Parts: sequence; structure tokens; C-alpha cells
Amino acid sequence: MRLIVRGLIFGVLAIMLLSGAIRVFSASAAEAQGTPLPEAPRKSEAVPGEYLVLFKARESILALQGPARAGAVAMMLEMQAEHLFVKYGVIVEGTYSAITESNGKGMFFVRSEKAAKDPEFAQKLIEDMRSDPMIEGVSPNEVQRAFTSTAVVE
Repeated sequence: MRLIVRGLIFGVLAIMLLSGAIRVFSASAAEAQGTPLPEAPRKSEAVPGEYLVLFKARESILALQGPARAGAVAMMLEMQAEHLFVKYGVIVEGTYSAITESNGKGMFFVRSEKAAKDPEFAQKLIEDMRSDPMIEGVSPNEVQRAFTSTAVVE
């Protein structure tokens, strides 16, 4: 039974490697023939007014276990969300409690309508949040786009 499973895994890996090699060979052949491949689109772009905010770790959360930790995480996330709303006027769209339970850091997806419309305000908002001693990091919400090549090599 183990040999059959290993054989199947080896077969799948071999097919994956060969198909990747064929794609690389096709791309190399296109370049050698002078056929330009289409330019890849931008890999990511920031959504105006949307940010990911990471608070610094709270060691007291990490000292707890089980339901006590989950309760403390919920309370901490509620307080940090209120801090973001009161101090910066951003709306908390989502929290990542699993991340918080694992490392003690509150993580939020926030939105600011004013920052979405005013680039100068957006820059000031990022700078202000990054300078907050409770916040470890702030980054614009970037949308990642996958791309494929439709070039046909003859």
C-alpha cells in the first residue's frame, strides 16, 4: 500500500515538473524567435482608504490558555477597535482573532472614507497610525492579482 501511495505521489510530482519544464521551454522558444511575450500586469495595487493595522503584542494574552485566552482576546480586540475609531476615525471592517490568539497581536482591516477621497489625508492618517506607540505596523490594503500568459508559440 505504501509503495502505491509513493508511486502516485512520485507520478504527480513528475508530471508537475515536466509541465513546468514545457512552459519554461515554450517561453524560451518564444524569446529565441523574437516573439515578445505580453507584459505582465501590475502584481498589486492599494485600495484607497483601506488599511491593515497590527497592534503590538500583549504578553498578558499569551500567558492565558483555552477559554480564558479567547475571552481576553475578544476584550482586547474590542478595546483596540474602539481606540482606532475614537483616535483615527476609521471603521473596523474585520478582525483576525486567530492571529491574535496565536501571537497576542491585534490585527484589523479598517476603512476611512475620507482617506479614500483625499490622498493628503490618507498619507497623514498612515503617518499618525504608524507613530502610535500601541501600533506595530500599518500598511495599505493591497489587492493581489494573478495573471496568465495567453501567448501561443508555434
